[in-house]
Amino acid sequence: MSNVPRAAAWTVCLSLWAGVAWAKAPTTRSSETARATKMSRSPTDAADGCRPGPDFIGTAEYNFEDEFDLTPAGSTTPAYPGVDVRAVVRYPAKAAGAGQPVAGGRHPLVVLLHGNHVTCPCSCSHTCAPASRIPNHLGYNYLLDVLASWGFIAVSIDGFDVTCAGSIAMSDYEARGRLVLRHLAKWKDWHTAGGAPWGKLFKGRVDLSHIGLSGHSRGGEGVVAAEFINRAEGLGFQIEAVNAIAPTDQDPNVRFVPQVPYFLLLAASDGDVSNLQGLRTYDRTSLGGAPVQSEKAMLWVYGANHNFFNTVWTPSFGVACASDDGFGDGRVSEQLQRLVACQSVVPFFRMQLQDASDFGPLFRGEVVAQGLGGVRMYWARQDAVRKEIDNFDTGDDRTTNSLGGAVTASGGLVTFDEFELKASGPDLFNPSFRGFTHGLVLGWSSPQTYESALPAAQRNVSGYSALALRIGQILETANPVDTPRSLRVKLKTGAGVVSSVGFDLSGVESVPYPYESNGGKTVLTTVRIPLADFRKGNAALPLLDIQSVILEFHGTGLVAIDDIQFTK
Repeated sequence: MSNVPRAAAWTVCLSLWAGVAWAKAPTTRSSETARATKMSRSPTDAADGCRPGPDFIGTAEYNFEDEFDLTPAGSTTPAYPGVDVRAVVRYPAKAAGAGQPVAGGRHPLVVLLHGNHVTCPCSCSHTCAPASRIPNHLGYNYLLDVLASWGFIAVSIDGFDVTCAGSIAMSDYEARGRLVLRHLAKWKDWHTAGGAPWGKLFKGRVDLSHIGLSGHSRGGEGVVAAEFINRAEGLGFQIEAVNAIAPTDQDPNVRFVPQVPYFLLLAASDGDVSNLQGLRTYDRTSLGGAPVQSEKAMLWVYGANHNFFNTVWTPSFGVACASDDGFGDGRVSEQLQRLVACQSVVPFFRMQLQDASDFGPLFRGEVVAQGLGGVRMYWARQDAVRKEIDNFDTGDDRTTNSLGGAVTASGGLVTFDEFELKASGPDLFNPSFRGFTHGLVLGWSSPQTYESALPAAQRNVSGYSALALRIGQILETANPVDTPRSLRVKLKTGAGVVSSVGFDLSGVESVPYPYESNGGKTVLTTVRIPLADFRKGNAALPLLDIQSVILEFHGTGLVAIDDIQFTK
């Protein structure tokens, strides 16, 4: 074997807590569409997606009381009778204020839906006077305003009739999804012909070919349900992106899975959906071998709770029965938590619906979001186009990877086996996992190696830009947080050339250690290493003939690994 100088050590920047300098990204590329032309007026800064855009913000609202019944298929009895269709709207306008003319061109539509909360002061009653209702839908105005300033028509739905409600005949998650679709039908009518309550204000101004959905808590599961139902029933709405914030995943009948780009935002100190069940939605999206593949991303935030993403649910805003549901060390303030949402949700929709591709580095964990230098945040991401070396989902064989290549390990690993990385069921390593995947657990107390080989026909990786894997530390007595540990990742060619990069696994700075204050749940984050980093010091490293990927562990540690892949 010929040895070459190793590449310089490369530290994965996934925690996003050190302040770093960044260069302003180039202007969003123009296209023939009015929305891209609008975007070109201001540069895209991948680190500051929450920065207000160039448009004036118009405001509006609509309220159709008891407009329709939510009735299950094959039944004549409503599961949810007399459902209101009510929302607040922010939109790009020619001047700021209520009812102002919409700015020229057509504008992508983003619809938000809140989750479960009291509907009347400290109760689940649906009989209080309209003026006494808890305005749950107003808690996301901080997102609506920024979205509108960047050219979106942004809508927040009042789910009053499906909140604090339930039916044996139709789950409230399906009901939420169908309520979202009813609102989309309204917007289709307003774009096509106009109508009450604002005449032709939005006629010809809604870009229905670019629709995004966002939901919080049960609303997160509701918007995933809306995308699912839209496809399953052929309703024709062009939903292109879905975001779920601290969502549930508990519909008793259907496990809803999106088939469009998906962004999951999770709070480590969530005291409401404290079991992090929403993590399962990330794992079930775009599984290896699924006929439809789309990109997905996940952001896990230390110290963030469930309620502070919604201002109405935040005590400092003075609305009845708001609460701080979080607990534990390292809590972030309500202001920082909402900034986390703004600096991720807004860029997600700008990237997916406005082609603002320069936000890619944010979702790969390569830049620090403006104002969030002190917040520990961990990203996971999977591209639609990838070569999966091992997703660990094809059988339970630790000696063979997903490509059929051989897997070998040095003999001194304390733990070396595949397990279900789930909260319950057979073949669990421990109950700290909350995902919906199968993966590898490796434990070591001395230097060890793990090697996964690519079959000869699979060794050309020149069409990819990075090597990625998901990895998380596991809370165990034998794996204390501050024990020194490191990982070096190597590529070996058919000619025996080896090049490597390495990083520190100690503490919580690069690969997340479980948030002990909320039960020590294990969450996997994505380590993404540009292939160019392997070629530093070895410009001749042939990407046409990569024989194997080698993981080399030092110190003492215990980690879970999933989704080893070459990616775009």
